[in-house]
Amino acid sequence: MTEPGSGTQQMSSADLIERARRANLFFRASYEGTDPQSVRLPGAAVDELIQSLASGVHQELCQIVPYSAVSRPAELFSRAVFQQLARHATIRRMYLVPGEDVGGTEVDRQVDEDRQHHLHPVKVALSIGGETLQVPMADMWLIDRQVVVRQEVGRDGVTSWVVSRHSEDVERASLLWEALMRRVPASAQRARPPGPALTHSLIQSAKMLYAMAPMSCGPSHQDSTNCSWYHSAWQYLRLFDMVSSPQWHAEFYHRRLVEAIRGGTRRILISGTADYTTLAFVLDAMRSTTGTLSDQLDVHVVDKCQTPLLACQWYARQAGTEVLLHKADITCPDTVRRLTAEGGFDMVVADAFLTRFDRAAAATVIDNWSALLRPGGQVVTTVRLHPGNEWPTVDEQDDRHQVSDLVDDFELRFRQRALGWRGLLQVQLEELSAAVREYASRMESHDLGDADDVRKAFGGRGFTLAETDIGEVEGELVRTKYLRLCAALSEDDSGSRGG
Repeated sequence: MTEPGSGTQQMSSADLIERARRANLFFRASYEGTDPQSVRLPGAAVDELIQSLASGVHQELCQIVPYSAVSRPAELFSRAVFQQLARHATIRRMYLVPGEDVGGTEVDRQVDEDRQHHLHPVKVALSIGGETLQVPMADMWLIDRQVVVRQEVGRDGVTSWVVSRHSEDVERASLLWEALMRRVPASAQRARPPGPALTHSLIQSAKMLYAMAPMSCGPSHQDSTNCSWYHSAWQYLRLFDMVSSPQWHAEFYHRRLVEAIRGGTRRILISGTADYTTLAFVLDAMRSTTGTLSDQLDVHVVDKCQTPLLACQWYARQAGTEVLLHKADITCPDTVRRLTAEGGFDMVVADAFLTRFDRAAAATVIDNWSALLRPGGQVVTTVRLHPGNEWPTVDEQDDRHQVSDLVDDFELRFRQRALGWRGLLQVQLEELSAAVREYASRMESHDLGDADDVRKAFGGRGFTLAETDIGEVEGELVRTKYLRLCAALSEDDSGSRGG
């Protein structure tokens, strides 16, 4: 047997060191590249990078700081260097937050500190769901409109910094800066949309429900065996505005709830809910009407699955109130008897719930709502109108769908929206994408007919229709229409059905 190294020239220790040095040079060349107009540095080199570049700023440094970076500025900025730099150059800093209700205290504190040191900070609130603007997922600086510095995060979570003077990179960064700056006065002047601001709550609770669903889910109206695939992904999809929720019909729900509460409605039943969004609209309407959460407000939530009930309990405690939770099947007569043991309800609120059932079962649900209400009580709900689905065609250009398979497209849209904010997600994007894909593959919505069919279903069960408007929304897989319906129970029909 030939001994290792026999027949070859013995290398000295100096030769080995030289070979290691060459390997390092090859690695650095592949990592940093050989482009004379750009250079890549490891993330750990940020302090050296800042100190080196600061002396080269002559007039202006524009910084974009996403919210996920705000809470750890010491890792990303050398504050002393920038404060010193502000003495002879203009330092503009833009903090991006995913919603008006996110990061208020900590971002405002940073803005105040910046101003004290003669920097020029602004805060820009972006809609985290459905933004057409390409939001940077990490820090970006624009030096004298000539050089771009941007942080990049690889799939493995490893960060690096890229410094470029390519004209296309500089132009792209300049256009992004100007587009975001145009939102500064708009965000300050824009009236707050009706309904609760839930971005902050969703960021807090999405990971909680993602982890909890496999343990707390069971049979439900979404899945007769286990609905964890539905509730695991749900709040992340809500965060990026990709699933049906009261937020798609915010003006309708807010207006109807406020009008009802002003008229004396206090005992409210939420029938079926994916999370706490419907509850949040009810509580927000009470605050908008009375300025507080009145002790007279008596809110009940009924759902077949434990997961959304736990979510409602969490949100109610965050809001400083309590709600009564009922793990029960709304299609069962026993559920109606238990819920009405202390009297009928003033209102039933249900968002996009009826299409969880076929027509016969949906009729049973409407009957049971009738039995749950006091005379004159109201149902406020939305119903997806399947005949209004806008399916993309092969030969027609569609500005929404990027690939022909709708499940593939749904997953792709999620990835695009989540990419810029993945620092907030607390779950790896690949893992979330798989959960989102399963949701899109398994979610089922039943066709209850057109708007007239739904109106007849209520009118034939003792309801007088107060409002039945049709609204078009982006939908989940395809654009679609919803019937926004408010129906009052006739005075002589309460309790005559369902129970």
